Amino acid sequence: MLAVVSSFLKDSRFELVGTAKNCKDALDQYQQHRPDVVLLDIVMPGETGIDTLSQLLRVDAKARVVMVSSLGTEQVVLDCLKKGAKNFLQKPFEKEDLVALLEKVHQETEGGS
Repeated sequence: MLAVVSSFLKDSRFELVGTAKNCKDALDQYQQHRPDVVLLDIVMPGETGIDTLSQLLRVDAKARVVMVSSLGTEQVVLDCLKKGAKNFLQKPFEKEDLVALLEKVHQETEGGS
């Protein structure tokens, strides 16, 4: 998935600045890079992506997190949004879907929405 995301971001205004395999790595990478938008998979080794979302928002309440998963049931999506995710991207996805969603989340937050 990491290679797919990286290739999808080529020729877009977004770049991959860090990667993480678990919650601790995600928190460390976030603090080091402070990215504009975080893509966070729900399924992760150890703590879930939803747990990681909560911890990330404790570090920075303004973090822009897009949850990514193939487990996109309506309840899972609602839980993620209720906990502070800016949006949800269902796997598998196309390049256009990823870039358009990143643009949307970035613009909404920049515009103060």
